[in-house]
Amino acid sequence: MSERVRFALLFPFLSVVTIAVFAGGLGVIFMLLYETALKQWAVVILGMAFVVGVPSVAALLQSRLDEG
Repeated sequence: MSERVRFALLFPFLSVVTIAVFAGGLGVIFMLLYETALKQWAVVILGMAFVVGVPSVAALLQSRLDEG
């Protein structure tokens, strides 16, 4: 099997596995947070932190990359 064919099979497989592990990990984190005393509010707080935090960090990193 040529190297190009191996890569054509490997990269889609790795991307599916990476997304599944990431999504599964987030799901477990949200389920564990729901079992705390705050229940759904812990999940809402973490979700809002992701919604606000991820774009903020990306904007900061982008501005630093543009400076250099």
